[in-house]
Amino acid sequence: TEFGLFLTLPAAFAIAVIAQPMVAALFERGQFTAFDTAQTAKALVVYALGLPAFVLQKILQPLYFAREDTRTPFRFALWSMVVNAAVAFGLMQPLGFIAAALGTTVAAWVMVAQLWWGTRAMGQAARADARLRRTAPRIVLASALMAMALWLIRDWLAASGMARIPGLAILVFGGAAIYFSLAFLTRAYRLGDLGTAVRRGR
Repeated sequence: TEFGLFLTLPAAFAIAVIAQPMVAALFERGQFTAFDTAQTAKALVVYALGLPAFVLQKILQPLYFAREDTRTPFRFALWSMVVNAAVAFGLMQPLGFIAAALGTTVAAWVMVAQLWWGTRAMGQAARADARLRRTAPRIVLASALMAMALWLIRDWLAASGMARIPGLAILVFGGAAIYFSLAFLTRAYRLGDLGTAVRRGR
């Protein structure tokens, strides 16, 4: 669980900060105008907020499958679909196209909440251990500090007039370097832990 958070939380924070320059660098040319960039970036930010939820679903669902329980996650998924449709259609008039992105993100977190709530009857094996309780706040802290640094770098790049592609490269690689440095400094994750997690994923 902590490895999933270690990767997805900073990604969500980073995308939320650099969505506009990222979309501009990759797509803003020809018929794709600055207005299209701004609108696409708004949707990307909303989707980014749901990124950790999609990963957490993949972590929580096997707890049910290991107990040969496929009906409960399916029922939760149906409720999440209802929430998705309700938010998307209910907010379409005031929010426009953003409502669809918001519906997806809200539904993803509703699914996580249901899966987590359903693990209460699974005993200690499904509980957050001491390691997760220790690392999760530190991962959030490292991600938030990285996002603040990216915000400052983004504004500096905009003022400097640097070309979009080099600027985006600085944001991406600089953000990664800042996050990993902060994560190890705050002991959110250790090099040994990272190597173990990578080997398990093979």
